[in-house]
Amino acid sequence: MDRPLLFVGSIGERMRLIYLRKRAFPITVGRHVRRVDQYVEKTPARGGGIVIRILVHILAVSLIAGPVFAQGPGGPVQPVQAVQADQDEQAVRSVQAVQDEQAVRSVQTVRMTLEQCVDRALRVSPDIEQAVLTVEGLEARLSEARFAGITPRLQWTNIFGPAPGIEGDTEQIETIRSDLSDLGVFSRTQIELVQPLYTFGKLSNAKKAAGYGLEAGEAAVESRKFDVAFQVKKLFYGLVLAGELRDIILDSVDKVQEARDRVNEMIEEDSEDVGQNDLLKIDVFEFEVQQSRARAEKSIEMGRAALKALLEIDRSVDFDIIHTTVETEMADLEELDVYIEQAKNRRYDIRQLRAGVLARRALLKVARSDFYPQIALAGSLQWGIAPHRPELDNPFLRDEFNFLRGGAVITLRQNFNFGLTRAKYLARKVELEALVSKESQAMSAVALQVEQTYRDVIEARTNVVNSDRALRSARAWLTSAQLGFDVTGDSSELLDAFTAHAKMQHAHRQSMYQYRVSLAELDHVTGNGIYNGRR
Repeated sequence: MDRPLLFVGSIGERMRLIYLRKRAFPITVGRHVRRVDQYVEKTPARGGGIVIRILVHILAVSLIAGPVFAQGPGGPVQPVQAVQADQDEQAVRSVQAVQDEQAVRSVQTVRMTLEQCVDRALRVSPDIEQAVLTVEGLEARLSEARFAGITPRLQWTNIFGPAPGIEGDTEQIETIRSDLSDLGVFSRTQIELVQPLYTFGKLSNAKKAAGYGLEAGEAAVESRKFDVAFQVKKLFYGLVLAGELRDIILDSVDKVQEARDRVNEMIEEDSEDVGQNDLLKIDVFEFEVQQSRARAEKSIEMGRAALKALLEIDRSVDFDIIHTTVETEMADLEELDVYIEQAKNRRYDIRQLRAGVLARRALLKVARSDFYPQIALAGSLQWGIAPHRPELDNPFLRDEFNFLRGGAVITLRQNFNFGLTRAKYLARKVELEALVSKESQAMSAVALQVEQTYRDVIEARTNVVNSDRALRSARAWLTSAQLGFDVTGDSSELLDAFTAHAKMQHAHRQSMYQYRVSLAELDHVTGNGIYNGRR
């Protein structure tokens, strides 16, 4: 019976293979990948890889030293087996290379729909992250305000130090003296407790203010989400427009080339209807088309770069968008008053203002409570221990080293600095009135903003309908001009038709872009949903 043949080999710089009975088992060493995000370029880890590879190599050699250097019953390992191992190594290397290439392509090629772009932006936006961190701080303040009224303020103090001994008869006061030659260690412990009983609304209103502040912070997070989603939609629709315009220009390039070929063909046939002037006209028209093409390509690249930056996708990733037909459908509009009412009830910036007003009112009540005394229960427990000193039982002697005493009282604390208290109260009142005025102005501004956006949607939708009708007319004109050009060779009519058709295609696509953006803005200003009102 042949012994199992094992062989330790290497592939590249980061792989080790162990062959057992001509079967390859890959052991990945030092190939850990630092992965931050599936759309960000992966970078192999650098530190520690060589150390791990050396340790694994030593371990493998120590475990299989016998079988590796063992000889079969017929002597050393046969050359055929070594050749077979090399072939297996080559095969595994080829398979691994193909898998790595496919993995890189799958990671570095990203296609995303509008909803996917919005989802990702909401996850990676630093503005939203900062708002969330602010909310966490507000949650901590709310917890502090909640526990302030139900949890007593408890303080513990412990002191250690030297204490002199006692000299004399403890029964006779006149003979008692401190003995500095008999020094020892003493410990003194003090526990103080203060429990508020009635604060004239100070603690309860502080808790309300913290709660309303948390509501305002949470509303700010949602408002940031709407802002980020609207930014993504504008960039997404701008990239859609640039791609559509590029397709129009490429179609114009093909048509110009067809016209050029037709003119050259007619010139070769010695047609009297065309001449070199027609080719010159086509050259001028082609320059304008190529100029528009370069402008469209630039817009596409800049749009992709801006969208990748907003989505925090690495620049090396091949990124593009997927535009579905659902996003091009015309939406049914409600009455204007419906959208204004939705904006007043759903917009998170309005909710943030309302919560801020409530918080300011609660803080005003907190400031007003400073005019009244604060009633609390105060308690104290103290004890001291000095083991080397005898305890004094005489009630007329006060021993500061061995003692136990405590007690509790009801306290009333009043701040008589009414001038400063009144100034703080007036400052809180002014802040509240300013925020109430800001809320009133915001409600009026929201109604005007919604109406403006609503009118923009109607205008854009009308332009889409009219440009579509004009585009059909331009297409019919172009078809007629092409037929006439085939018969008469009149390039002027054909180029005019080309220009009109391209212009109307551009106008129609621009109208569609304005309609999409204005509709997204209507959802944004009414708080009607991040995903175009779908949820």
